[in-house]
Amino acid sequence: MLKIDYSLDSELDIEIAEIPAPSELNIQVRNLVLKTRKGKAVAKGETIAEHPSAFGGAYHAAASGKVMKVNYHHLTLKCDDSDAEIEPVDVQSMGTGKELLRTLQGLGIDIAPLSGHADVLVINGLNPEPGISAAQQILKDCNEYLEAGLDMARKLITPGRTVLAAAPNDPFQISGAETVGVKAVYPGSLDALVVRKVTGKEFPADTKVISVMDLCDLGRVALTGLPITDTVITINKRNYRVPLGTPIRHLKETLDLEVNSGDLVILGGPFQGEAVYSLDEGVKKDDYGLFIIPSADFPAVQDAACINCGECVLQCPARVQPHLISRYAEYERFEEAEKHGLNSCFECGLCSFNCFSRRPLLQYIRFAKAQLQASGQSEQA
Repeated sequence: MLKIDYSLDSELDIEIAEIPAPSELNIQVRNLVLKTRKGKAVAKGETIAEHPSAFGGAYHAAASGKVMKVNYHHLTLKCDDSDAEIEPVDVQSMGTGKELLRTLQGLGIDIAPLSGHADVLVINGLNPEPGISAAQQILKDCNEYLEAGLDMARKLITPGRTVLAAAPNDPFQISGAETVGVKAVYPGSLDALVVRKVTGKEFPADTKVISVMDLCDLGRVALTGLPITDTVITINKRNYRVPLGTPIRHLKETLDLEVNSGDLVILGGPFQGEAVYSLDEGVKKDDYGLFIIPSADFPAVQDAACINCGECVLQCPARVQPHLISRYAEYERFEEAEKHGLNSCFECGLCSFNCFSRRPLLQYIRFAKAQLQASGQSEQA
C-alpha cells in the first residue's frame, strides 16, 4: 500500500472576495419541494424550495428576478437590477424551542445537529478536503459570526463541553470553546474521525458535530435575520463568496479560468466532489471548492472490472470493503451492499482516488444509497 499524506493545510494571505450575481442563476432543485413556479417574480431571499426531510434547510433566491424555467433538476432565475429583498426575521427574540428551530430551518439552516441535547459539541474547524481552505478562511475572518453561531448552538444543544477541532498550528480560536489540535491530513477532517479524535470514542451518542462553515451560517442568520444565499468556495487557492446557483460559466468568465475540451470540472473537492456535466450548472450550498483537472493529468474513470488488488480496502477509514460493496451496487443488488457495510461508508472518496482500475467506486456507493433511500428500504431513510 502506498501511504500518502494528503495535507489539509493552506496559506491565507487575503480576505474573502465577493463574486457578483450573474445574469441568471441555475439552482438545483432535484428532490426538493418547490415553493415557486415558472413566470413568478421573486425577491432576494424569498423561499424557492424546501427540503423534504424534517431537518433540512430551505433554499432561497440569491438575487431578485423572474423564474424562467423549472424542471425536475433545475430552476433558472433571470436576475434583475431590483433591490427587492425580504424583510429580516428577529431571530434573537425567539426562545429555544421548536419555533426557533423551524425559523432557522426556514432561513436555510440544517437543524439536525441543533435538535436535542448533547453533552459534547464538537466544531469541526479543519478544511474539508485538500486544496480547499474555506474552513481556515472562515476561522480567520468571520469571528463575529462564529461566536454568534456558537451562542445559538449552545442555547439549543446545552452542551457541557464545547470543543473546536483545528490544525495544531492554527492560531484561530472561538470564544467559549476549548481548542483541540487534530492533524490536518485527509481523511482526518471527516466528522466521524474528528469526533473520535476529540472524544476517544466512535460514534458517541452524547456528542454532536457542526462544521465551521455551518456554524458561520448559523451566526449570520442569527445576527441578520436573513436566509443563507451564498457559499464560500476555494478557487485557485483563493476564497470567494459566491451566490448560490451561480453558473460555473460565470465563474470561468469572471476569474478568467481556462477550461479546455476533455477537462474535468469538479464542484466540491478532489475526493468527494462531483464532475459537472455542463458549465451552466450552478453552485450548491455545500460546494466549498471548484477544481479544473486537465484531461491529461489523470487516467479517465472507467467501468472496468475490479482486479481484487485490495488497495481500496487498505485505504478505507470506515473499515469496509468498497470493491465488494460497489460490485453489488453495480449489479443493483442493493440489499447485499447494505449488508456488507454500505451505510458505514463515509463517502471520503479514497477508494475511487486510489483504484488502479479507475472504477467509479464512490459513484456506485452513492447510487446504492440513493436507490435504497428512494425505495424506503435504507436503514438511514
